[in-house]
Amino acid sequence: SLAGLALLIGKIWDAVNDPLFGLLSDRTRTRWGRRRPYILFGAIPFGLTFFLLWVTPPWREQIALCAYFAFLYILFDTAFTAVGVPYHALIPELTLDYDERTSLVGYIMAVSIGGGLLGAVLPLAIVGLFPDRRIGFAAMGAIMGIAFALPLFATFAVARERKEFQARSALPPLESLRYVVQNRALWYVMGLDILSWLAVDILAAVFIYYLKYWIGISEDLASMVLGLVLFSALLFLPLFARLSQRIEKKWAFVWGMSTWAVIQMIIFFIPQGAVTAAFILAFLAGLGVSTAHVMPSSMRPDVLEVDELASGRRQEGIYSGVAVFIRKLSTSLALLVIGVALDWAGYVPEGVQPESALRAIRIIMGPVPALLLVAAIAIACFYPITREKHRAIREELARRG
Repeated sequence: SLAGLALLIGKIWDAVNDPLFGLLSDRTRTRWGRRRPYILFGAIPFGLTFFLLWVTPPWREQIALCAYFAFLYILFDTAFTAVGVPYHALIPELTLDYDERTSLVGYIMAVSIGGGLLGAVLPLAIVGLFPDRRIGFAAMGAIMGIAFALPLFATFAVARERKEFQARSALPPLESLRYVVQNRALWYVMGLDILSWLAVDILAAVFIYYLKYWIGISEDLASMVLGLVLFSALLFLPLFARLSQRIEKKWAFVWGMSTWAVIQMIIFFIPQGAVTAAFILAFLAGLGVSTAHVMPSSMRPDVLEVDELASGRRQEGIYSGVAVFIRKLSTSLALLVIGVALDWAGYVPEGVQPESALRAIRIIMGPVPALLLVAAIAIACFYPITREKHRAIREELARRG
């Protein structure tokens, strides 16, 4: 319970700091730009606080441990947000082209998914090298902290911001938020983004239970199947970069989500113990995971030009902060609901599952994400920004200077 309290304290701060750092970076003016200073000066605190999270303090008093880890988690989350929100806010500046943004996001997500695959294997492998697990976890924290920080230095060195975007003064915070709230195109993107990522979160959280208790494979093999989903998502990334150049981004999203919704429903209907079918469906589910990674993130930068047309300012920071906060909030609520649903269905940790728990696991893995994806598809169909509309917006902004 104390560990949960420490995380809760961190989450409360998390609710504040995402929009806060977005607003701060929009108001920053330096010779390095608005975003790059945060990435540079936040890299070492980010890596260092990650390392400290894995170092066991010498005392054993529970309240002191709770306070210590709550404080550390707040520091880590602050450092993570300080680099993460400006990093995401930098993406729309790197290219203003409608289709190039999809290609750029595809490359970024390839690194992200590849890192996720390595992150699933390397930490425990590092810990296993040490007889003393406390030393092993500390060593893992140090190695991974360095691995997280180094790419941030590279990003600072390579990325360049557009000087013209910081020439105009920032709006007052409340006025900035007003433009965000009034941007209807943003809420279409946020809706389809949240719903598709809820499906990803469900897959990540519940698939291992489905594989273990319904399909009947070991946890180690189930972890490999989850890795297969990520590997498949990595392979499908170029498909959506090409597809969205042939058709509109929203229709590429609809195509990917429709396919994935069908796959999730098939997962509900496959018979118990169908190992081969589970492997095939896991590979095909990667197509949907790939769609969720690429398409909403390539659509969000286009929404910023709608805001710029209305406000006369570039407000990538506050948009990035709001988007990150809403996604974190929706993920936390979804995982809470899943846990409550499994408890209500009679789930037995590490035991033989009653029929009610098996049925609940199958429903959560099948119809629930399928319905979320159908809702995301419905929202995407009404998304107003097309290639031609974006071109017209860019031309009007260029005319205004």
